[in-house]
Formats: sequence, C-alpha cells, structure tokens
Amino acid sequence: MNKLNCSIKNIEKLNHDVYQVKLQLPEQEQGSEQFVAGQYLDLFLPNGKSASFSIGSAPEADRQLELHIRHNPHSELSNALLDHLQTQQQIDAEIGKGNACIKASELSADSTVILAAASTGFSQVKSVVEHLLAQGVQNPIHIYWGVRVASDLYWSLLPEQWASEHDNIVYHPVISDPTEACEWTGRTDLLPAAVLQDFSDFNNVTMLASGSPDMVYALLDACETKGMKESQLLSDVLAYAPRPAKKD
Repeated sequence: MNKLNCSIKNIEKLNHDVYQVKLQLPEQEQGSEQFVAGQYLDLFLPNGKSASFSIGSAPEADRQLELHIRHNPHSELSNALLDHLQTQQQIDAEIGKGNACIKASELSADSTVILAAASTGFSQVKSVVEHLLAQGVQNPIHIYWGVRVASDLYWSLLPEQWASEHDNIVYHPVISDPTEACEWTGRTDLLPAAVLQDFSDFNNVTMLASGSPDMVYALLDACETKGMKESQLLSDVLAYAPRPAKKD
C-alpha cells in the first residue's frame, strides 16, 4: 500500500483531550476511491513511527479526511504526533485499511444497523452514518455511544442532530460511571447491557463495534445470548485481537 502525502488543513479541540484533525488528499487522488466507510488509516511521523486512527469522514467527502485523536500526555508517540499535526503542513498516511466497514450498496433492505462506539470509536461510526445518509439509506440505524463520564461525549450534538433530522436514526448515549460533577440525567449503564435492554432479536441486525477488545467481546458475548452470530459483527478488534477461547 502506497503512502500518500496529505496536507494538514486544521486541528482543533473537541473537548479536553480529543482533537478533530482535518487532512486533504493530494489532488491526483480521489478520496471516494481510496476507502470505504468504517475503514482506518495509519499516520507516519518523519522518524517512521506510526499510529492508526479511524477515518471520521465519509467517502463522499472526496479528498477531505477527518480524524478524532485523543491526546495521551504520557505517551511519547502521542505527544510527537500532536506536535507534528500542530506545527507542520503535511503528513504521510496509508488509508483504506481494515475490513470493519459498511457499504450502502451491500446493505440488505430489511436489516437494522447497530453502531456501537466507545470513546473516540465514534469517529468510525460518524463515517458510516454520513455515508449511509449520503446514499439515502432508510434502514433503521441505532447509534450507541458509551463513555465513562458525560464530558467524554465530545460531539454529542452531532448524533442528536442526525436523530432529529432523520426518522430512521435513534441515538443512545450511555454513561457507565456518572459523577456528581457531570450532572448526567440520561442513561446509566454499560454499553452491552444497554443494547440488550433495547433488542431481544438480532436476526436481521448488522452490527459495527468500535472500542477496546474488552468492550467489543463483552458486547458480542451479550448479544450471542439473544441469538446473534459472530458473523453479524464488524469490528477491527476481530483482526488485531482475536477472540479469547471460551472456558468450558
């Protein structure tokens, strides 16, 4: 896979530690041909070190790429990457990676789409939703965004807007560890439990999950108790962190 030299167009904070990064592909490249909604890219620093991030924009955005990057001040790589993005004009990237993606043209008309994200996994969900909306998909779409505290819902206004403007979209923000400081009055639970509260039949469900291996496999375990098959789940976790063998 060839590296593309992308222009760094903008970087700004979405909350206390998550940055929205906007890149632009070279003119000779057509973004709609480079990736599918739900895929990720690798960013490369001049020293060759790299980091992977879900693409937060839809293929229909053409040459424009969006990333949601959480800064970890204790990570040398995270610090170096953020410094590069804030001070340089270009960065190398390999895009169109991963198989956890959804194409509107391949989606069954009678299927329900469940998009489950933890933390910055929302960026992968954003790409998929914006692609499905651009293609006029009318399938029911349920967006579950699970975080520890309300401040981690760094762009909750966007899925709220989708839900208000499109009858087929339902947004479910879920907080697992609310504190008095966050003044959360919404749903409090773990993400897998929230999904099971809403669904008892997974026969016609296509599910995409973006989060840690623990979250993804806890969600899969929970849904399998209601008949869902592993083949119905799309997640990059299945590739980089194979499912642990179940104990007898």
